[in-house]
Amino acid sequence: MKQKGEMSMSTNDLVQRYYDSLSQKNDVWQELYSDDAVFSDASQTLNAKGKAAVIQSFIPFLKGVDKVKVKQMITEGDDVCAIISYDYINPKGAKMNQDVAEVWRLKSGKLAKLTIYFDLIAYRDFMRG
Repeated sequence: MKQKGEMSMSTNDLVQRYYDSLSQKNDVWQELYSDDAVFSDASQTLNAKGKAAVIQSFIPFLKGVDKVKVKQMITEGDDVCAIISYDYINPKGAKMNQDVAEVWRLKSGKLAKLTIYFDLIAYRDFMRG
């Protein structure tokens, strides 16, 4: 029997719940990660290991995110590839849109691994204004 608050949802639903939380700007997304979660970009420039480190790596990024939209999700077992459209706003108020490929691996009903594929240099240049 599931305890109150324990999730029993499909892989697709879990990843969608993550993006819904980002879009609604609440903290639900933080609870969806496994304790041993790993986050990186394709080049390993960004690399966080463990739930706390992954969450801390996202908080500064999310401050610059104005809107989040799931454009496409492909799910196979515990693996998901999502194309996400992010609208950013920098400290000067300028806006930029970027589509990002995000590859997920789930384990035991939690988000265990995320690898993102995006133009990190363009993002950082934009956020610096």
